Amino acid sequence: GPYGNLSFNYYRYGSLVLVGGGIGITPIISVLKNIYECDKKQLANKRMCIRNVHLIWIMPHASEADLFLDLLMCYRSLAARNPALPHLNIMIHVTRDDPATEHNKSSILFSRPDFFSVMEKCIGDKHEESTSILVYACGPGKMVNQLWDASMKRNKKDLRVDFYHESFEF
Repeated sequence: GPYGNLSFNYYRYGSLVLVGGGIGITPIISVLKNIYECDKKQLANKRMCIRNVHLIWIMPHASEADLFLDLLMCYRSLAARNPALPHLNIMIHVTRDDPATEHNKSSILFSRPDFFSVMEKCIGDKHEESTSILVYACGPGKMVNQLWDASMKRNKKDLRVDFYHESFEF
């Protein structure tokens, strides 16, 4: 599983929203590895409630996606082939490169994410029986604060949104 101690049990949530800013993707990769790199016996033992995982990775330059893009696409492919695994939705946002620059990465968006829209999509995609969403962010404080604002406005009587974060500043 992930190294270190995460202060939450992500297996008990119906949907996960994982947001990494730059190198903030690192703990998220550990979470994804723990979810998608397990055999059938391990999968049964984990009693996983997760149906959907929404990954948002934000970076200044598209070239940074090369670090984990192949691994992320592999996890998405595994999820598509194995109905026991949660569906994986990946959104990669590049904030500083010019969209006209040549990139062979079709999954990259050249914009900052609209966290209010992201949360609406996640709620719309959640399984009908799911009553909880975990939002986890690791990245710059401003990004974490914007995601907090968008997430906490989604708490309702029939839907609980829990927010966990790690932030860093340079």
